[in-house]
Amino acid sequence: MLPRYFTYPAFEARWNDCVDHLNRVTCRAHVLGTSVCGASIYGVQLGTGKQRVLAWSNMHGNETTTTRALLLLLERSDLKVLLETITLYIIPVLNPDGLNNWTRVNANNVDLNRDAQDLSQPESVILRQVFENFKPHFCFNMHDQRTIYGSEYGDKPVQLSFLAPAANPERTITPARIQAMQIINAIYKKVSKETSSVIGRYSDAFNSNCVGDYFQSNEVPTVLFEAGHAGQDYNRAKTVILMENSFVAALQAVSGMLVLREENVVTTYLKIPPIAQNYVDVLIKNVPFGSAKSHLAILYHETVVDGVLYFVPILVGINDHGIKNAHRVIDCDTVTGFEHDMRIDDNFVVSCLSLKVLTFH
Repeated sequence: MLPRYFTYPAFEARWNDCVDHLNRVTCRAHVLGTSVCGASIYGVQLGTGKQRVLAWSNMHGNETTTTRALLLLLERSDLKVLLETITLYIIPVLNPDGLNNWTRVNANNVDLNRDAQDLSQPESVILRQVFENFKPHFCFNMHDQRTIYGSEYGDKPVQLSFLAPAANPERTITPARIQAMQIINAIYKKVSKETSSVIGRYSDAFNSNCVGDYFQSNEVPTVLFEAGHAGQDYNRAKTVILMENSFVAALQAVSGMLVLREENVVTTYLKIPPIAQNYVDVLIKNVPFGSAKSHLAILYHETVVDGVLYFVPILVGINDHGIKNAHRVIDCDTVTGFEHDMRIDDNFVVSCLSLKVLTFH
């Protein structure tokens, strides 16, 4: 498995190996065009079934978990069986320049997921051309989400979340949304058994510039996949497996799509717990501050230097009541040895903050 951060040439080497071994299914690989900086953007069409599914990943360069999951999917021994009734089109990395630089945006500093209307970037044009030429019956929009998401009351982190995007500002329950909800219900039923963390429901605020919302508004059922985080799995190795299993469950749902009562689909979908922005990476409780004590909230800033991904701790809040929990909690009342290291003077200067900077090669 590729690590959390990898260069685009490293991806291309792995991609070529995958394509070479796809002779067990009908496969057509393409170079769809190039990025702002001239990197080739790849697509592959698999299977010959009647149901056409379009999936794209890494439109944000620093979101690689679903790309790694798609590569695992392509290496499955049962892939041909999964695609008996499906023609699947995959764009594994839409934003090669962002991947190399570990940035959300492309080389022109544009968020491709806010370019659905303007189509100002070559990467956005490529996705739209595939959408119009392939004419999918279903779309899978694949992303990573930050470590800030927890359950509504903050008791557990959100390791995966899904969304049937709104198709209009009124967030009407359209026929396309119903089908997207039905797929998500099938994913949740299967994959929720595989994790002790939360599988949640992402917010459905409408934005016509977001690609998923745009496709949904064009009456193509679209599912948003969000790969999240739990515990100290900053390489997201467990999440990769869960996301691959989610993708398999989604394909199985498409293959066996039944006509269900609308109210039953919606009710089941709305039972999936909503997610909330109430987590941080590290929460240090009861830090001595004069005669009082404070809670320090820390998030990791991800940055790549000389080909190495660093997670740098940044203090983002003091006594922030919106923070309910963290992936690592340190309570200075119960852990010895912090009395002097964690003392803060009147100018809010931390004299010594002994947190390890994580790195991934």
